[in-house]
Amino acid sequence: MTLRCKHRHTIDEHPACFANNDLAERRYVKDTGKPWYTYPGYKIGYLDIETSGLIGEKDYILTWCIKEKGGEIFSDKITKRDISTYRLDKRIVKTLIDKLCEFRIIVTYYGTKFDIPFLRTRALKFGITFPTYGHIYTWDLYYTVRSKLSLTRNTLERACALLGIEGKTHVDLNVWQLAALGDEKSLKEVLTHNEYDVIILEELHDRLSFTRKWIKSSI
Repeated sequence: MTLRCKHRHTIDEHPACFANNDLAERRYVKDTGKPWYTYPGYKIGYLDIETSGLIGEKDYILTWCIKEKGGEIFSDKITKRDISTYRLDKRIVKTLIDKLCEFRIIVTYYGTKFDIPFLRTRALKFGITFPTYGHIYTWDLYYTVRSKLSLTRNTLERACALLGIEGKTHVDLNVWQLAALGDEKSLKEVLTHNEYDVIILEELHDRLSFTRKWIKSSI
C-alpha cells in the first residue's frame, strides 16, 4: 500500500505534507481507533549490527541483521575480499540501507546512540544515500528498559534474563579479532550471534510493548 498524505497524494507529489507529518494515517487512527503504527504498510523491523570497533569514523561493520516482525531475518556480512581490496564495509553498508528502506519502523537496543549513528557515518564516508529525516521511525528499547525496569545493568542480556527470554550468546574476543580480518569461520559465528540478538529483541519488544506509548522518532 502506497503511503499518502491527507490529500491522497504520494510523497513526490506533496512533499510538504510528509515533511509536516500530515499523513493519511491520521484519518486511519481516527476512523479505526487503532495506533498509528498499525497503519497498512508500516513494516516493523528489528535491527542490530556487529562492528570491528565503536567509532564509525575508523571502524567498520562486520555483519548486520534485520528481522521483519513475525517474519524472516535478512542479513549480510563482510568478506575477506572486501577487506583485502580496501573496500571494507562499503558493500554491506549499501545492502543494509537498501533493506532498511523497506521498513517504516526500526526497533533497536541502544541503536539511537550506536547502530544508527555508526551506519550513518559509514554511509556518509562512502557517499551512500542515507534515509532522510522522517522516512523511517525508530524505537529504542534501551530507553524503555532504563525507564520502566530496575536492573543491575540496563543491557539487552539483563532485560532478557529478567523475562526468561533465552538466546543471548557471547563471542570470544579472538573470534572478533579474526572476524575483523575477514576469517570466514569467525564471521559466521559473529553473524549467528547477530541473528540471535534480533530474535530476542523482537521478543523483548513484545513483552514490553504494554509499558509505554510508542511515539514517532525519526532515525
